[in-house]
Amino acid sequence: MQLKVVLPSGEVNVPVEPNSTPGHLKENLKYSIRVPPKLIKLTCEGRELDDIKPLCAEPNNLVDGSIVLAEAREGVPDEPETKSEAKRPAEPTMIKKEEPPKPKKVKKDVVRPTLAEGDVVKKKVLSEGKKAWKPEWIEGKCEKRHMAFVRFEAVDEKKVYPDQDEGAISFAVGDPSTSPVWSAAVMQMKIGEKAQFQVPKKAVEYDLEGFLPSDFCATWNIELLSIAEALDVHQDYSQLMVITNPGGKDRAEDLDGAAVHWRIRRWTAEGMFCIASSRERIAIMPGYGLVPIEDQNAPPVTVSVGEGRQEAVEAVAMKCGPGGSGHLYLKTEALKGNRPQGCVIMDVEVVALDPNRGPGTSGWKGWQSLVIEREMGDEWLEQADGRRKQLETFGTLRKSTGDTKDAEAHVSGQVHKFANNAARRYRRVLKWIEMENSEDKKMKLEKCTVQMRLAKSSTLSFQRFGDAAEAAPSDEEKKAIAEALAILKEVLATGEELKNDNLIYEGQKMALQVHIQAEDVTAARQVLEKLLAMRPDDDELKSDSARINRLEGVLNLKKGANTIETVQKDLQAAITATDKEKVSELVGKLYDMIKGGEVTWDTVRTLKVGKDVGNAMKMGDPDIAASARKVVGEIQALAQRAGIGL
Repeated sequence: MQLKVVLPSGEVNVPVEPNSTPGHLKENLKYSIRVPPKLIKLTCEGRELDDIKPLCAEPNNLVDGSIVLAEAREGVPDEPETKSEAKRPAEPTMIKKEEPPKPKKVKKDVVRPTLAEGDVVKKKVLSEGKKAWKPEWIEGKCEKRHMAFVRFEAVDEKKVYPDQDEGAISFAVGDPSTSPVWSAAVMQMKIGEKAQFQVPKKAVEYDLEGFLPSDFCATWNIELLSIAEALDVHQDYSQLMVITNPGGKDRAEDLDGAAVHWRIRRWTAEGMFCIASSRERIAIMPGYGLVPIEDQNAPPVTVSVGEGRQEAVEAVAMKCGPGGSGHLYLKTEALKGNRPQGCVIMDVEVVALDPNRGPGTSGWKGWQSLVIEREMGDEWLEQADGRRKQLETFGTLRKSTGDTKDAEAHVSGQVHKFANNAARRYRRVLKWIEMENSEDKKMKLEKCTVQMRLAKSSTLSFQRFGDAAEAAPSDEEKKAIAEALAILKEVLATGEELKNDNLIYEGQKMALQVHIQAEDVTAARQVLEKLLAMRPDDDELKSDSARINRLEGVLNLKKGANTIETVQKDLQAAITATDKEKVSELVGKLYDMIKGGEVTWDTVRTLKVGKDVGNAMKMGDPDIAASARKVVGEIQALAQRAGIGL
């Protein structure tokens, strides 16, 4: 329902849920009235509303269209007039979520213009600068760049940039995606200087990313506010990091938790306004209604450095200590995951670092720390396993096509990323357990649990899906499989030592999965027999048995592919030698292999077996021709079965 809320600064219509409470409403009003919720008074027709009762229920009894007066309670002191303006609470920053990225201009000529001497002319100085600077790191690959913060005025067009805020436009001097005009101009200026330039109109239009002006204008007033040193992460201008405050001396290490505030701003010539924030809250603002704003009192959020959930935030967090802050300028194609599209600026403030880095550190809490770390690994492993099941389910329903390969590759990448994050967490736990050096039975069981999950996650990090599953395993996958089997051997030894049948069973089940991934059918069947002897009623073992059978069939098809290629080459040689007896024998072999399902349609099609069978038919021998026609019939049947996914 809709309520009309009367604020000291104006009226606003607010949509609310009937079962919400005045207390909820106060949480949204505190930003405009600027007092804590408990000091806000809500009344309707002279009745003060009950904070904990629903709006539509007794004693509040609000209905659609009710008028609610919102004000600070009597006795709340007004802000003294003598109070410094600097100490007054700032207006909350509105988050413009709906603001789309600036569309790129379609240009016929995408070649960056080349400037001649005298193209960019400083006509006059409008305001003297205070400090000279030396342009460096302009050409080629460099670890550092100059980030210029400027204001522009297109004199002919009577436009100013930025036009949506009082800030500045930022760009890296020498950036090849920007017009060379702007770099040439600022290299002639001192910091703090404002000057008028005459530039070639056509050259200004070049703007691949859209974060600098591109008006067809020859006269520009440019003010160089400041120059900052930026780290060029990939030395290609795509990710530029400016550390404004390095903070304390401690730095986040891999997998450390960091408490941060983050904000995402659009990077455009019109302005660099906020479009997302970790401090986001919903406020009731006169003239706007319900709007997302930044609450400067919001608590920080925690990110795990190196896990890749928010890569941009993690990148800055690794460069700053507690109390530090920085900005990461990202072009359209940089770190596209988990962020809005287009060019953006990621602002990050590091509040604190998790002091727990294992036994002996200030944040170490013993068993509790171990369990928390292992559970973080479990969360990643669960996500990786869920994605794996999606791929395997899809793979049993249909063969990969051009439309699905990209999606499969994306999900496969998620499986590997999530599994790798889990493996890193488990390795960290095992390292801490070794440091504790405890002989406690509980600790030994925890170690075995983590080892089994490490075996699963480390091999899952390299598991192949779709078309990639038909290729040979990489050296990294072989290494991961060998490590997993060694770890599981240790788990089984511990299970024997502790006489723990459940631990032995779970260790064998994990070894079975590793053998299946290693495509070792013999070892997998041996482990399966042991598991069936221990628990014959386990339904999961039936599924594993089916997987082994499918694996065996796939391996036979691979073997058949190699065999049919050999038979094909022999057939080609026999046809060339006009050896009819040999040709008849080899055509018969081809028939048996295709009829018996020993090869796939893809193999037959790729090798062009039908062409050689056709050449055999042309030899003029009626018996060979009859046998060859049977082969052609089987090839056609094989193609039909493949067409319907069989």
